[in-house]
Amino acid sequence: MFSFPDPFPAGAGSIPSQSVSGFPADTHNGRIHQFNFTLERQIKDVGLRLSYVGSRSRGLNYNIQINKPAPGQTPFAQNRRPYPQFVGATYARNNGAANYNALTFEAQRKVGQVTFDGHWTWASNYNNILLNYNNILSLENPYAPLLWNRDPYTSRHRVVLNAVWALPFGRGKQFLSDAPGVINQVLGGWQLYWIAYMETGQFFSPVFSGADPSNTNTLSGVPDRIGNGNLPPSQRTITHWFDTSAFVRPPQGRFGNSGVNILEGPGLHEHSLTLGKTFSLTERFRFTFMAAAQNVLNHPNFDVPAANISAPGSAGVVSAIRGFAPSRQIMLRGRLDF
Repeated sequence: MFSFPDPFPAGAGSIPSQSVSGFPADTHNGRIHQFNFTLERQIKDVGLRLSYVGSRSRGLNYNIQINKPAPGQTPFAQNRRPYPQFVGATYARNNGAANYNALTFEAQRKVGQVTFDGHWTWASNYNNILLNYNNILSLENPYAPLLWNRDPYTSRHRVVLNAVWALPFGRGKQFLSDAPGVINQVLGGWQLYWIAYMETGQFFSPVFSGADPSNTNTLSGVPDRIGNGNLPPSQRTITHWFDTSAFVRPPQGRFGNSGVNILEGPGLHEHSLTLGKTFSLTERFRFTFMAAAQNVLNHPNFDVPAANISAPGSAGVVSAIRGFAPSRQIMLRGRLDF
């Protein structure tokens, strides 16, 4: 039998840092109202569509850190926190909101064996819970009112073009219309698909790091904005994408005044081709073969640049390509249906 005459001697340990989370008792899900209006018209063999699409989201849920002291000139100390017994306090709120508006123009035409479709979208998407470009909540100051800022992933302009061409080979087509069965099986019935994406850049935020000017134990955040920051398109390069001199670290006693997602990143330009055909093997079995080339022109599509003005050697420098828009890729695919 073991005994512990003094298992908790005085001064032998310390209470670790504690954090808490909470939410209002009347928490509820938000509401999203969607609406649209469309005009359609056919002019000769061209179909046209003009659409407005909108949504209003209210009562969105989000989290905020409420255990920060108010910004000011007094240096940070633990006893300045609203709840000094805790290091962090996360509280859920349900007064977030978002507004989306988009105008879309689409045209479609079929000429012989070619079907062409193209549409352009002009969009605006704002929310007041300040999501930055890497999807992290940037509500720095829990005492400040909610401000409207751009959604980082909604490009201002987006164009999508696509065409389907039934190649003119095989029985009933312009070439090889009297082809024997084997030749028709090999050369007839192929279709070529082309799709192109072109859009303006996604939005991102300037940041600074390594200092706590607000005296709230916040060692990074948005800087002060003293200029536009966005360079004219003709002056943007992968080594100098935005004007870093338009942003400075805020002075002691407050957070920065720059908005979130005010800088526009590189755009997207990608063309892809697919050649495909379905072979009827039997009445039950069919085999589909496709040869696809993504980003066939091998156009580089860059990610947003580094945006930390506290690292002047890398701020404004693009060092990566978009993850979903890689270099040219060629793929062969087969599918058996039965």
